[in-house]
Amino acid sequence: MDKVVLIISIFFTAMALRKAGLVRGKHVAVITDYVVNVSLPCLSVVTLARLDLKGAHLEVAVIAWGMILAGAGLAYAVGRITALTDRNLRAFVLLSAFPNTGFLGYPLAYAIFGSSGLSYAIIYDQIGMFPLFLTLGFFVAGGRESLGSALRFPPFIALLAGLIFNVTALPLPQLVATSLTVLGWTTLPLTIFLIGAKITFKANHDFRYIATALALRMLLLPLTLWLVLQMLGMHGLPYQVALMETAMPPALSISILALKYDLDEELTVSCIGAGTVLCILIFAGFMAMR
Repeated sequence: MDKVVLIISIFFTAMALRKAGLVRGKHVAVITDYVVNVSLPCLSVVTLARLDLKGAHLEVAVIAWGMILAGAGLAYAVGRITALTDRNLRAFVLLSAFPNTGFLGYPLAYAIFGSSGLSYAIIYDQIGMFPLFLTLGFFVAGGRESLGSALRFPPFIALLAGLIFNVTALPLPQLVATSLTVLGWTTLPLTIFLIGAKITFKANHDFRYIATALALRMLLLPLTLWLVLQMLGMHGLPYQVALMETAMPPALSISILALKYDLDEELTVSCIGAGTVLCILIFAGFMAMR
């Protein structure tokens, strides 16, 4: 319960500081740059380098691929039926398909399932969601021309580095491993702070698209996965974490793509904000009943 109180406290403290004007856009930008370029890559490298890939339940990553592709296909069909314009449709597909498995999924997985749960969350995020985000996500947002910038994304470089250390069995020097671990663990509190400091709510021209995207992302896809897992008799911690990650709200990084590629930013920001607050409230209620 202490972890729950800590996460909720950080989240609402960040919101309060932003409302009071003590945390501004320039501060959020600095923290975001640090998390994306330093702490998250450090956490990825040190975790993936030490991960036992042979016994790591890589089907968790397969689950992520399946859910994201299903979400993208379903959202595209819904968007075409409702005659969304191109920039709105691209945003709608991204919001429905890509969950916040890192910025929100990591701290929640750690709070609910501990360090073992966090390792599976990293598999879901780094090996499952992240490669698709760098390929399908960038392609949906900006077409084939956008894929080049994805390859220069620091977390992607960290992903490759961690896998290289893992596959080659090269040991990380103790000082390097310790430094990466210390820097990497700052990711968890800072990401919750960032979400609280960044999310805003705007009056969207049609609330139906926000509700539909969140219903697909946070209800239909995890419910479908739960039914499949029950049918296949797949139980245990790896699948519980996969189910939790599948139920996460839209990824915060979608807002970056929306701004960069001129998508419907109002829909994106409103959907991410509403989904994040809803997730925090559900999470708090769930943990209170445990």
